[in-house]
Amino acid sequence: MRDPEEEPGEPLLFDLPLEPERGRVKRATRSAPREERPPAPGPELIFDEPEELPAAAVKEVSAGGAVRAGIGKRLAAGAADLVVHAAVAVGVLVGCRYMGVKPVVSDWPALTLFLLTFSCLYSVVTLAFWGHTPGMAWAGLAARSRDGQPMAFDQTARRWIGGLLTALLVGLPLLLAFGGRSLSDLLSGSETLSSR
Repeated sequence: MRDPEEEPGEPLLFDLPLEPERGRVKRATRSAPREERPPAPGPELIFDEPEELPAAAVKEVSAGGAVRAGIGKRLAAGAADLVVHAAVAVGVLVGCRYMGVKPVVSDWPALTLFLLTFSCLYSVVTLAFWGHTPGMAWAGLAARSRDGQPMAFDQTARRWIGGLLTALLVGLPLLLAFGGRSLSDLLSGSETLSSR
């Protein structure tokens, strides 16, 4: 063991500094506390008071300057997603024909189950990871939680169920969108925003 007054010839492992210094390694010594200096004079920042927005504008404008989506953009996004679903259904039927399988009425439940599984993955995964489906991205829409955070998987699943209910009821729940939030928005606790 070394004597504390003895100057070491070679520093120990724990005596080495964390960052390499140029020149000779110095031992840390305690110094007197530093005097507090007043801050250097600099430009003074002046902030303007925010403008008061009308209550109607506050309801419609969300985080990031995006506004709630109107019914036209919602219909365009839904139609684009429906085209993707229809293309997958046609692809399945054409694939059956090429394999020599002729679908009969008893095969429709299996086809329906396949399309529901595709639809669930298509909607839930894309909304959870990117905040929009490909159709919503094409229409310039995004879905977020009411607090502005990305949606969780349970929210996106409820949003998908809301979309299914809207399709089964022939689009009648879309009338709720005139009030700013659709059935999918209400079920999932989210809102659909338009960026353009």
